[in-house]
Amino acid sequence: MCELKIIFKGKNIMKDVVRIKVDGDSVRLYGMLGEEKTVQGRIKDVNLTKQEAIIES
Repeated sequence: MCELKIIFKGKNIMKDVVRIKVDGDSVRLYGMLGEEKTVQGRIKDVNLTKQEAIIES
């Protein structure tokens, strides 16, 4: 599987993310174990080799 760690404002805010949903100015993150988090910003980069996504505000 390909879980991602999420970098926001230079900090790792969530790991094991399996779904990312963009809704206007917000990005909703869904974890492997059912946890959810919403941040205000936009996706800057998704790198599957590094298993990370960068969100900027």
